[in-house]
Amino acid sequence: MSYQERDLMIRGATLHLYEMGDAGPLLILAHGFTDHGLCWLRLAQELVPRARVVMYDARGHGRSDSPPTAFTREELAKDLVALVDALGGEPPVIMGHSLGADTAAWAAALAPERFLAVILEDPPWNAALYARHDAERRARADRERAQVESNRERSVGELEAFIRQHSPNWHEIEWRTWAEAKALMAPEAAEIIASLRAPWETLVPRITCPVLLLTGDNDLGALTTPEAAAEVVRIGRRVQHVHIAAAGHSLRRDQFEPVLRAVQQFLGDHGS
Repeated sequence: MSYQERDLMIRGATLHLYEMGDAGPLLILAHGFTDHGLCWLRLAQELVPRARVVMYDARGHGRSDSPPTAFTREELAKDLVALVDALGGEPPVIMGHSLGADTAAWAAALAPERFLAVILEDPPWNAALYARHDAERRARADRERAQVESNRERSVGELEAFIRQHSPNWHEIEWRTWAEAKALMAPEAAEIIASLRAPWETLVPRITCPVLLLTGDNDLGALTTPEAAAEVVRIGRRVQHVHIAAAGHSLRRDQFEPVLRAVQQFLGDHGS
C-alpha cells in the first residue's frame, strides 16, 4: 500500500510526514530514538482500513530538519502538539514507541484536550534509565552520538545485514526501514539523551484520555518494568495495560500479531 509524503514547518523545523488512508479517525505514529516514520510502515498498512495514518520523522531523524539546537524531550513533545494543531480536525489517537512513547505521554499531558487516546509501546520508564546527574546524561549522550556516527559510516545494505543477523525473526520490512533510519539519523540529535526527562509519575496523572500501555519482557530487552506498569495503571485515570509475552523493546517487531490485535481492539473501543 502506497503513502504520500510532504513537509510541514513545525516550530521552526521542517518535519517530514508520510500519510496513508483517507477515512476514519486520525492516528499519528511517533517513532523511537534513531528510528524514523517509515519504521511504522508494517503496522500502518494494517491499520489504514480503520484510520487515517500519519507517520512523521522527529527533528534530527529521517528526512526532517536537524536544527543546531533544541534537541530535548520537551521540544519533541511540543513539536507533536504543534503537529496535531497543524493537521487540524478532530483530536487524534497518538501511538509512540520508546522515546516516541515518552513524547506522546508528555504531549498528552501538556495538551490533554488535543488527544482522543494514547498508545504507549514500551516507554523508557524504569528507574535505571532516569539519570539524575548531568554527567551521567552527558556520558550516555556521547556514547549514543558515537554509535550514530558509526552507523552513518556504513551503507544501508551493511546495516540491514547486521539487523537481519541480530533479529532474524523480524519481518523484512522492519529490517529495511530500521537500516534506512540509522543511515539518516543526525548525530546532533543524540543531544536528546542528555536532556532532562519529566518524570513519568508527574505526566501520567495529567493525561485525561484513554491510554493503552504495551509492555514486553525485561529479560529480552523491554524497558518498562512490571513495577512501573503497575504504578502507571494505579496513578493513571483511564489506563489499560497489555503485556506482550516473548517481546523485547521493539514489541511490534518481535511479536507483531499480538500487538496488532491489542491496538485494533483499543482503536475499536476508543478510536472514534
